[in-house]
Amino acid sequence: MKPVFLKPQDKIAIVAPSGRVFSEDIEEGIELIKSWGLIPVLSKNLFRDYDNGYHYAGTDEERTEDFQNALDDEEIKGIWCARGGYGAVKLLDHLNWDKFIAKPKWVIGYSDITAFHNHINNFEVETIHGITAKRLNTNYNEETFLTLKDALFGKNLSYEIPAHPLNKTGTVTGKLVGGNLSIIYSLNGSESFIKGNDLILFIEDWNENWYHIDRMMMNLKRCGFLTQIKGLIVGSFTKMDVEEENPDFALPYDGTAYQVIQKIMGEYKIPIAYGFPAGHIGDNRALIFGREVSLEVNQNSVILNFKS
Repeated sequence: MKPVFLKPQDKIAIVAPSGRVFSEDIEEGIELIKSWGLIPVLSKNLFRDYDNGYHYAGTDEERTEDFQNALDDEEIKGIWCARGGYGAVKLLDHLNWDKFIAKPKWVIGYSDITAFHNHINNFEVETIHGITAKRLNTNYNEETFLTLKDALFGKNLSYEIPAHPLNKTGTVTGKLVGGNLSIIYSLNGSESFIKGNDLILFIEDWNENWYHIDRMMMNLKRCGFLTQIKGLIVGSFTKMDVEEENPDFALPYDGTAYQVIQKIMGEYKIPIAYGFPAGHIGDNRALIFGREVSLEVNQNSVILNFKS
């Protein structure tokens, strides 16, 4: 199911289902969607702080209330998550999805919002992996914003990027799924873990140890999930391991993390594209999860086309 594309004067809710957010964190995000003609609606508990070993944007009940209100309000046409961090998974089992499934709307975000992507995609509803209202402390490529706008307003997405030395060539079609590797791994064994076959998996991550990347990929291998995918797209792996010991620490695409992934994926005869511009970086291009895509990995480039 494809949510209805947005149009000027549509209302878009800004909610914080994970980490604490301050008003100044989302000022630029609010101005951005206003410039697109959209009307931002701030959730009631958006700027709450609940400290329980981590600074959440309110209690589980407060965050659930805000997300449920956004799901059920028929005037709200999109739900833009304020930030990632941790906490989205704690809401999933407390939300009533009936109205949303009957009349889906766009849910937008990345990082911890992967929990929502995977859960919602299992309803056969599309979501948008893209920037949150709160930005990282980095310089942003204009494509980050333009591609999110295109996705929300129904303009077809198509990407062509240069080939990466670790790529495995091939052409395949399938449903694009995935998100943050740590969150995907944490959902394994639950109803929110990615389901289906003929999948093209996208992964990205940051602030992880190299051995943990190996652990998570081994988990996906041993549970049989990697046999369900027809292609793999590897986005940014940033700020990996220990800064003093990693010469790639400040780079968007960590070489050692890529080698860990390549070693585990070596036995799978599927096309693999490394270095895709999406994740915890300034060039974080929008991806429509749950949408059928074609992936072509050739000697010179990677071409990702989203079916209309």
